Amino acid sequence: MTILQLPVPATTAERFQTLSAQQQTLVSQLVADCLSEPTSLTDVMDYVSFKATQRGLTPDILQQLLDEE
Repeated sequence: MTILQLPVPATTAERFQTLSAQQQTLVSQLVADCLSEPTSLTDVMDYVSFKATQRGLTPDILQQLLDEE
C-alpha cells in the first residue's frame, strides 16, 4: 500500500484524526475506491452515496454528523 497525501483544511485533518481506526480505514477505502477509475464527479458522488448507504449511513446520521461541526 502507498500513502497518499491530500491537501485538506486543518479542521478536516483534525476531524479525521479523531475518527476510530475502523472509521479511518473506511474513509481511506472510500477515497481509494473513488479514485481507482476515471469517472465524472457525479459518478463519484453517486458511488460515495451508495457505499455510505451500504455501510449504514442514513440521512439522519449524516445530519447528526453535520450538526456536530
